[in-house]
Amino acid sequence: MEGIERIKNHILADADDAVDVITDEARAFVSKELGEGECQREAILAEAVERAEHDANLLVKRGQSVADADRRKRELENKQELADSVIDRALELLQNQPPEDRVRRYASWIGELGLEGGVITLSAAEQTELADDLLKVLPEGRFSIDETPGDFLGGVVITHGRIRDNLTYDLTVRDHRQELARIVLEHMEERVTKEELGG
Repeated sequence: MEGIERIKNHILADADDAVDVITDEARAFVSKELGEGECQREAILAEAVERAEHDANLLVKRGQSVADADRRKRELENKQELADSVIDRALELLQNQPPEDRVRRYASWIGELGLEGGVITLSAAEQTELADDLLKVLPEGRFSIDETPGDFLGGVVITHGRIRDNLTYDLTVRDHRQELARIVLEHMEERVTKEELGG
């Protein structure tokens, strides 16, 4: 019996050793798996944080870009409105010049065309005010005033033969509005610069 007891004790001791080895291996495996899982979790979390920061930065940049574009658009619209108001004011000043100045201007424009004669159309506002005086400064009997006034602010339209020369403010401003606006804005920028420099 003693031999059986010894074998049994030996088997139990071997079993205890095997259990200890298996337990140590299981602990090592679990620890390794947990460590790797923790590393993966940290890597995923770091990647998610990095991606979120990147997306947030892109969103901020897009927002700034949209805001900058909107600001530039508003500035451009404000400048255009300002240029338009200056051009309108210049037209108003031209229309309100003394009649003799306007007669002299229109006569010089007609003279520059080198015409023998023609029919002159004036705006409704200027027809009664300038017609007689304009005919007096032009070669006698060669020009006449159209009975129907033109639908424009100021200037003249001269019809000679089948040709109509449109020398109205409306056409001039329409054809040269961009150039006039550029001149207005450049002049204003020069003034601002001089004021900033104390000049």
